[in-house]
Amino acid sequence: MATMTDQYGTTGTLTLKWDPRNLEIRTMSVERTLEPLVLQVTTLVNSKDRDAKKKRPGKSKRASALVATVERATEIFIERGQTIAYENPEITQQMLTAVEEVRKAGAAMSLAAREFSEEPCASSVRGGMVRAARALLCAVTRLLILADMVDVHLLLNKLNTVENDLDKLKSASSQSELLESARQFGRSASELAAQAAKRQRELKEPRMKDELAAARAVLKKHSTMLLTASK
Repeated sequence: MATMTDQYGTTGTLTLKWDPRNLEIRTMSVERTLEPLVLQVTTLVNSKDRDAKKKRPGKSKRASALVATVERATEIFIERGQTIAYENPEITQQMLTAVEEVRKAGAAMSLAAREFSEEPCASSVRGGMVRAARALLCAVTRLLILADMVDVHLLLNKLNTVENDLDKLKSASSQSELLESARQFGRSASELAAQAAKRQRELKEPRMKDELAAARAVLKKHSTMLLTASK
């Protein structure tokens, strides 16, 4: 059976060959999930209350509220990451490592942001918070990209099932076995097509969407021909 590798470098057994420094977001689901945190962090970094504008010393109440919002959002990412890790044994270690990176980056961001809320006029404090914010966003992006690989893994598992069912169909030794194998192949091919359609909708890059659409068309055409011939 051929080993399939997707654009992230994963195979049917979810062997990870991705570069953790590569933060290219390939799917809209990752982008949508990341957007609220980006907005919250950006708002915090750019926050300027009246006292800050007038260069008066003192705490920023608005910044304090935004810090709490970012902290809660980070906790949610950590919780979801842990859930995905334990639900998918093949990716558990990599996922837990990514979760720990988010935890550390979140703690650093929280500390830097609280210092900023205490001294909203200090440019050096703001600079430290900006660096911490970038580190947090990078860590969360890595976590989301890794989580996105689980969907790729599901697609490849469906493909492996279709290949196995096709082998059974080819080796059928009786009419009843042929019909049963054909029915099973039809079901698995339909599930693969549905999973591929879901992935196609999520992809951002037009070329990848077109390639997956072409693959789905080939699957539909040849599976239909095969099922018709086996009747």
